[in-house]
Amino acid sequence: MTTDDRKAAAASAGPDEDRLVRQWMHEFAAVPLPQSRLPEAQLLWWKAELLRRWDDERKALAPIERAEPIAVSIGLIGALVLLLTLWESAPGPTATLIFATVVGVVALIGIGTMMVRQLRH
Repeated sequence: MTTDDRKAAAASAGPDEDRLVRQWMHEFAAVPLPQSRLPEAQLLWWKAELLRRWDDERKALAPIERAEPIAVSIGLIGALVLLLTLWESAPGPTATLIFATVVGVVALIGIGTMMVRQLRH
């Protein structure tokens, strides 16, 4: 609200309105404020200590959380290499080898999908 707007509003307000506003302001000023009590020092210290510990825990876990996808990736690659080595060392494709390969590939795809989802969130 600009100064001109305030002057115009004050000029348009009648004496009754001015008196009502003053009366309301005096009544409002007379309302007692609630007695607020400060929290106990021990409680504040406990909360601060808890927040500090949570922050320390978060800082300690940060490198582990960053390395987790790398470890899972290394594990997936290792499992794939072992599966390929199994195929190379087998004398011929048998039903058991094909079944193990299908189950292994499905498991690797599932683990990879879960890892990607976790990285996105």
